[in-house]
Formats: sequence, structure tokens, C-alpha cells
Amino acid sequence: MTETVNCPTFKGQFDQEGVYVYQAFSDEIADYAVDNQKFGGKAYKTNRMTWIKPSFAWVLYRSGYGRKHSQNRILKIKISHETLAYLLSKCKCKDGGSGILGRVQWDPARDLFSPEPKSNEPRKILNERAIQIGIAGKLSLYYNKNIISITDVTELSHQVHIAHLLLKKGKKKRKLLRKYNVKKDQSNCLSMESLSQFLPTEQAYIPKCSEDVLKELGMLSGETSKMINSLGKGKIRK
Repeated sequence: MTETVNCPTFKGQFDQEGVYVYQAFSDEIADYAVDNQKFGGKAYKTNRMTWIKPSFAWVLYRSGYGRKHSQNRILKIKISHETLAYLLSKCKCKDGGSGILGRVQWDPARDLFSPEPKSNEPRKILNERAIQIGIAGKLSLYYNKNIISITDVTELSHQVHIAHLLLKKGKKKRKLLRKYNVKKDQSNCLSMESLSQFLPTEQAYIPKCSEDVLKELGMLSGETSKMINSLGKGKIRK
């Protein structure tokens, strides 16, 4: 296989059965998904691009720890290795959009175990990237049909948020603790160390795609990985 040196790394939680990804939704969509173990209902639209994220820290960043409007429920979805490989095979680091094609985007990774000192979000890791996979239309239908399981991890997301707030210092910490109504008993018992047993172990993962697909998406050395490296630390869109 072609070298992976200086290529962005797909990191996620996985086992023999499959790979976990995360999405943030409204109550209506999340309730239906958990009850039926698939997405559906009036509020769920397959014609809109939806983004799946293997990084738990990244979905916490994107959803404000599950506190943003219509992103207040965090779901952990398991799909097979083959399903993920198929989705990626239909993605590009450019074009993408509705229909059969999807989109891959590499954004600065986020640290699950520490917050940004001056803002309310997980700390940005400057020299590491996390993959986001955008799907819509037929690709979204395929994804939904092949879901293995859906678990609601909203409570864990909120606990991580509180633990991150407790790591801050000074007036910013006190202000945020008041804003999110953090009780004294929560302050005394919640920490990233106490939550560690419940958090995902995310490791480097090579999807079961062809070398051509991995090169196209930047996971093997080639034009895409060179382009990503040349653009520095900002958001990557080819």
C-alpha cells in the first residue's frame, strides 16, 4: 500500500463488527431514531446533506456539547466496515452534494480531554485533522438502511461539557458554571478522569477502500494529501 506519511489520519472507535460515527439532531429526529434504530419521520430530510463524524470531540464542538438549537441530542451510530467503505467510495474532497455523491472534509481536530482556555469548546489540535463525511440523497438512504445500532449519548456529552468547564480558571469559569446551572455536587464529582471509562477510545483506522479512493480522499500519499499539507492549519476543502 502507498505510504501514509504526512497524510491526515482517520481516527475513530471501531471493532470487528463496525465503526462508530456521531451526529447531532433535534429531539424529534433523535427520539424517532433511538426508538426505531433508523432515521425517519417528518422532520428527517434525506435530500439535505447530513454530516457524520467519527470524532466524538468534533461533534461536541459542532453542536456546542449538544446544547445548540436542533443539535441538542447527540447520537452514536454504528455502521459496518463495508458500509463506511461504500460511503467513502462515493465521496470526493470537492464537488459532492445531493444525490449519489458525498463530500469529505478535513478540519482541525478537537481534543476530547481539554477545552479551549478562552472559549466554550473542545481545544483545537493544530497539527491534526478530523474527517467529516457529508452525505445526501441516495447515499443518505444507503447509510440509513445499513445502520447497525443507534445510542443516545447526550447525557455523556453534557457531562463532558461540565468537566471541561471545571478545567477553566477565573471569571470565565464562574460565568459559564452559572450560565449552565452547574450544581455544587456536580462540581465535586465530575472530572475527565471520572468520565474516562465511558469515553470512546479512538484510534487510527484505515477504511476498507481501494488505494485510489484513499488517495483521492487524502488518506494515502498523493495529490490530495499534498494539497492538504500545503494549505496550513485552516479548514480544508478541495
